[in-house]
Amino acid sequence: MDYLLPSVTFTRLCFTLESLGDAVLPDFKGSMLRGAFGHALRKTVCVMTPDTACGACMLRTQCAYTRIFETFIENTPPPFLKGIRTSPRPFVIHAFDNRTRFNPGDSFTFTLTLIGKACDFHPYVIFAFTRAAESGFTKSRFPFKLTRVTLDDAEKTLVYDGAKQAIVLQVAPQKTQPNGSLADPVRLEFLTPTRIRANGKLGIPSDFRPLAFAMLRRVCETAYFHEPESTVDWDFKSLLDRADAVRIVESSLAWEDWKRYSSRQKTEMDIGGFKGRMTLRGDVAPFSDLLRTAEVLHVGKGTVFGLGRVRVY
Repeated sequence: MDYLLPSVTFTRLCFTLESLGDAVLPDFKGSMLRGAFGHALRKTVCVMTPDTACGACMLRTQCAYTRIFETFIENTPPPFLKGIRTSPRPFVIHAFDNRTRFNPGDSFTFTLTLIGKACDFHPYVIFAFTRAAESGFTKSRFPFKLTRVTLDDAEKTLVYDGAKQAIVLQVAPQKTQPNGSLADPVRLEFLTPTRIRANGKLGIPSDFRPLAFAMLRRVCETAYFHEPESTVDWDFKSLLDRADAVRIVESSLAWEDWKRYSSRQKTEMDIGGFKGRMTLRGDVAPFSDLLRTAEVLHVGKGTVFGLGRVRVY
C-alpha cells in the first residue's frame, strides 16, 4: 500500500516595507525579521504583565503569540519526539533581498508562510509587522513602514492597504494537494542554505535517502502539531526504503557559510548549509507529493529564517 502523506494548509503573504530614512540592514534579513516579529507580536497580543513567563501563563493555549512563536507541546508527542519542549514553529520567513543600504523611500519585500492553524492569525501577524517596522530594525532602530501585503500569487492580490491601514481581504488558506507524479528526471534547486544530517553530521548529501527522511520528518511533525484534523502515519519506513532506488546523478551542491546574531544568546551563530542543484533519476514518482510539499515547508534546520528553500522542476 502506498504511503499517504498528510496534507498541510498554508497561507503565503508578501510584505513590502518602505524605509523612512537612511538605513543599514543585514544582507540575511530572515533572523532580523523573525526577532522583530516575535517581539512585536507579543506586545500586540499579551494581556499579562511583562514578567509573566509564557510557559506559566493560563492563557497560553489560546494566545496568538504562543500558538505561533512559543509553540509549547501540550499533549504527549510521539515516542521518538519525547522530551522536546516546543514543536516546530508554524511559519517560514523568506527574505530574498540581499541589499544592505537603503535611502528614504527604498523598499524591500519578503514572504511569510503561515502553516496550519496559524493561518487563522494572519491579521495579528500583519499588525505585528506594522508595529515592528515602526519600532525599527536592528540595534540602530531604523524605522520602516508596511506599505502593502499581498497574496504571493500571480495577481499579487491585495490583502493589507498601508495607506488605509486596513485589511481589505480575508484570506482563505491553501492546501497541499496531490498534483500527479513527477517524471524522471527530477531536478531540485536549493535556493537558501540547507542544513540536514547524514550519518549524524551536517553536510552535503551523497544520496537521496537522508534528504527524503528530512522532508518526511518536516512534513509529519508539522502536520502532527499544527493540523489537528490530520492523520499522520509515522510508519514511513516502506517509503523511505524506496528512496534507495533514487539516484543523485548530477550535483552542483556547495557549502555556503552564513552567520546570524542571536539576541537571546548574545552571540553570532553559524547557519551555513548547502546550496545549488541536483538531478534525481530512478523511481521518483512515490516522492512527488513529498517534494512539492517541501517547496512550501522548506526542509532541514532553520526553516523559520528561510533556510532550506527548495524548488522542484
